[in-house]
Amino acid sequence: MRLSLFGQGNQVHTTNVPSDSAVLEQNIKNGTEQVAGKLPGETVTGTVVDKNGNDILIAIGKNQILQAKLDGSMQIDIGRQFTFAVKSAAGNRITLSPLFTNLSNDPNVSKALEMAGIPETDSSVAMVKSMMQEGMPIDKNSLQQMMRNININPTANIDTLVQMTRLQIPITEENIFQFEAYKNYEHQLSEGIMTIADSLPETMKQLSASGNMADGIHLYKEMFLLLGEAQTAGEHAKAIPGEAIPYDSSQLLMQVAQETDPIQRNDAGAQLGLSREETVALSENLKQAGFAELGDAVLSNLVNKNDFLSELSKLLSGESFPAEFKEQLGKLLESDELNKLIKQEMKNQWMLSPEEVAEDNKVDDLYQKLNNHLNRLSQAAEQNAIQSPFAKAVNTMSGNIDFMNQLNQMFTYIQIPLKMQGQEASGELYVYTNKKNLAKEDGEVSALLHLDMEHLGSVNVHVSMKDKNVSTKFYLQEDSSLDLIANHIDMLNERLNKRGYQMNASFIHQDDEQTVMDEMLKQDKNISVLSGYSFDARA
Repeated sequence: MRLSLFGQGNQVHTTNVPSDSAVLEQNIKNGTEQVAGKLPGETVTGTVVDKNGNDILIAIGKNQILQAKLDGSMQIDIGRQFTFAVKSAAGNRITLSPLFTNLSNDPNVSKALEMAGIPETDSSVAMVKSMMQEGMPIDKNSLQQMMRNININPTANIDTLVQMTRLQIPITEENIFQFEAYKNYEHQLSEGIMTIADSLPETMKQLSASGNMADGIHLYKEMFLLLGEAQTAGEHAKAIPGEAIPYDSSQLLMQVAQETDPIQRNDAGAQLGLSREETVALSENLKQAGFAELGDAVLSNLVNKNDFLSELSKLLSGESFPAEFKEQLGKLLESDELNKLIKQEMKNQWMLSPEEVAEDNKVDDLYQKLNNHLNRLSQAAEQNAIQSPFAKAVNTMSGNIDFMNQLNQMFTYIQIPLKMQGQEASGELYVYTNKKNLAKEDGEVSALLHLDMEHLGSVNVHVSMKDKNVSTKFYLQEDSSLDLIANHIDMLNERLNKRGYQMNASFIHQDDEQTVMDEMLKQDKNISVLSGYSFDARA
């Protein structure tokens, strides 16, 4: 077999594929050394020598043959020249992804654009290549509609617009933003919750500095009311269904009056989840802001979180505050102790424990609560501080949930913000089927569970189930994490066995992180090379 290879200076080398195994081994070693050190995203061009599944041999120069793994579903023909992007080049494990750069001068691209009446530019050529990569039809109507989308959204990534069109996601500015966030793995709800919590004191500082302290007080009051009301309503739901219980502080204040020396109590702050030092600081800030009774109640450990938030919301509902307390009130609202308590309660109400995820309707209830809370916070932010970091964080998280609902029109997908011992985690569940048909024809269901945890890092769990047989593959980037899960897999086996399931588990090292969006974008593609397309000028 004779191949035409391009060496340095585009000089054509004609060579035979070595039949001697020692020579072939040396050529592969030369090819590996040539690519070693390339960073992800850099390219390598060569002629395909051999291919077996995802294993590929590419002649990249004289006496240089690259052995690599192929990532992607593009059709690769032996004997053709391709340009590949390096995905990873660690040691002898080289992973490549095919690009479409060699097709930019293909006459079929020019013909397709000409028939559609679209000038041949870098953008239009990139559009055709991207549509081809997504397995979309290349006809007059499709090309013209896509070009209109590009012209309307000139700053958007062309691949993003093409992918959104294939997935039938409406192309809006907000959807483009969210789609990019999902592709770049910047979409976790757990991080969104923390961003909202952190933005509250930042917004208060900005508003105070600009003379709009009343707007900041209003935001805090709404947050206190929301969190305290949700807790109180939950606790009293059986007694008075559907009604929130107004907080009555008379009994609390009576207890405070009877407390002789609250600062000597060892349990100060226990109900609020604060340390003794934090509780003393919070109590002092409350007193200096004019809320002495509540400060004593905190120090005496006589008030729990929801009662504290409800009482503070009521105290902030006054029409005005004495001038001598305004500065101290600002310090209270911006204090680390108060905002730590707010963040803890947001985690408690806006996240689920692993045990809660298994309970019926818990996930649905969580999203109903999130939608309700975010709508109310958005209204408060729009009325008082529309350009604030807080408003931006709330609107971004609301947009994330709205976008998730749109994804669910096509995919079975959900995010689950998780609260775990000493840490938060992000969970995503995606079922590999069309939503209208959750099981394959053979009765098998496959799903991907993606977790991001502080100690284990990124974890992908592929699960396939048919009847009572469960096949599970754990993909992790750290060998120590793989060992940890493997050493404890018996616990999962026992639980499944008790429920009548039989599990087969395997553990796989994964160099690069694969996101759930990556998996979604692979579904229902019909990829082929450009020459496989025909163009109908009548379309």
